[in-house]
Amino acid sequence: MPRFSIVVPAYNAEATLAETLDAVLAQRLGSWECIVVDDGSTDETAAIAREYEERDHRLRVIGQTNQGSAGAYNTGVGAAEADFVVLCSADDVLLPEHLAEMAAFIEREPGFDIYSSNGYYLRADGSRDLVYAQGDMPDSMSLTGVIRRCFFSVGTAYRRALFETVGGYRTDVYGEDYDFWLRSMAAGARHRYLPVPLSLQRLSPSQKSSDLESVYRSDIRLVTDLFESANLSEDERAAVRAAVRQRERMIARLNGHPAAIAARNRVVVFATRVLGRSRTRRILQFLKRQSRD
Repeated sequence: MPRFSIVVPAYNAEATLAETLDAVLAQRLGSWECIVVDDGSTDETAAIAREYEERDHRLRVIGQTNQGSAGAYNTGVGAAEADFVVLCSADDVLLPEHLAEMAAFIEREPGFDIYSSNGYYLRADGSRDLVYAQGDMPDSMSLTGVIRRCFFSVGTAYRRALFETVGGYRTDVYGEDYDFWLRSMAAGARHRYLPVPLSLQRLSPSQKSSDLESVYRSDIRLVTDLFESANLSEDERAAVRAAVRQRERMIARLNGHPAAIAARNRVVVFATRVLGRSRTRRILQFLKRQSRD
């Protein structure tokens, strides 16, 4: 049995899929299987995936009619054989040491259900931005913490049993991955974070996550669903209320003050270049606290 099952949902991903699969083949740890779910692509995605399947028996391709990313996840994880599933979209990249580092981390820190790591945002010009500066993430996140902000989940490894526990990914929501983490944590899953960058998330205007208003509205729905369906503590319920207010403020800013937002973003970019990412973030956090007081 392989140590990890890497699930790659792919829809019209001919531009990036080969790089994603090359990175899988380059893993230092060889005990893996990779399941590519061709979700009804109309380009060369299926042909590219089949070429890799012929090159390495550890790769499998499953084709289906288009069901969205959640449906592709359900198909892929449902066919997985390993005890741990690793999520990797068709435009993400696992760095060569990813699986080896994750396996060692799980051995050092047994008993957890979700193991995430740091990573990089990959820009179109090839530059990288570290997702978390040192000290920005706790070693473990509680459900309250995940309600406030989801952890970076590219390359996250989780126990396949969680998939059965929560009934898989919901196909009727926008942010199916965040929803999965919320429901898993509410069901008792425990999270552990490794502060080593092990993956790349490609930034593209065509990604779902680039539509910020839809992301914020989805977050509101997901945490509200959790509020209504799960047996939450008072701290967790308070975190839901705070998360809803925060997302509503962000939507209002997007809709009401586009010029101001654009100007603020230009200032943030300039400050980051001059002061650095971590110092700029601390200044913004200080200003945010001052505006609330």
